[in-house]
Amino acid sequence: MFDGSAAERIKERRRNAVDPEAFLLDIDAIQPTDGEEGLQFTPKFAERVENRLNRLQVDGVEPTDIGSIFGVSDDNVSKSDRSYPAYKTGSTVRSWPSAGAVQLDVAVDKSIRAVTDEWTDVPSRQRYRILQSLRSFQEQCLFCTGALSISDQTVESCCSNVEVVTISCTDCGRRFLEFTPDSVPEV
Repeated sequence: MFDGSAAERIKERRRNAVDPEAFLLDIDAIQPTDGEEGLQFTPKFAERVENRLNRLQVDGVEPTDIGSIFGVSDDNVSKSDRSYPAYKTGSTVRSWPSAGAVQLDVAVDKSIRAVTDEWTDVPSRQRYRILQSLRSFQEQCLFCTGALSISDQTVESCCSNVEVVTISCTDCGRRFLEFTPDSVPEV
């Protein structure tokens, strides 16, 4: 983690920021969908993520896994006492809508690290945002093979007291992504 002044940290983040789509296309993690209107995991990357996810379901998520995402050592990571998955990394509490979302982020993070060392240079805040977006790249639930759906009504978020729309599995109910309706740009 970069320990400079706030201005230096901002400069460092800007210097190392990547275009997410170009970065992920370059490492062969994503590809255009059949209609080329969207993006999806490449078959090879999807298989890599699924294999890592299967191992995480057996072994569990470790502080080192969370620390890798946020660029902090595992002794600066602790599980927060919340009704939803949350970890304190340094002085910030990071939240996820489900344990499945945490496992998926860790599996994708490990899968990207397996193909490029450049992932470590991407600012940790951007890495986390990229991982959040990639949760929506599943064609079906990787835990139970159920269908994924975007809610058509807002619900209370597990992570804060705001109205959110969710992407979740219709079979097992795992939430993978939450976002506020006003954060989605109008087409």
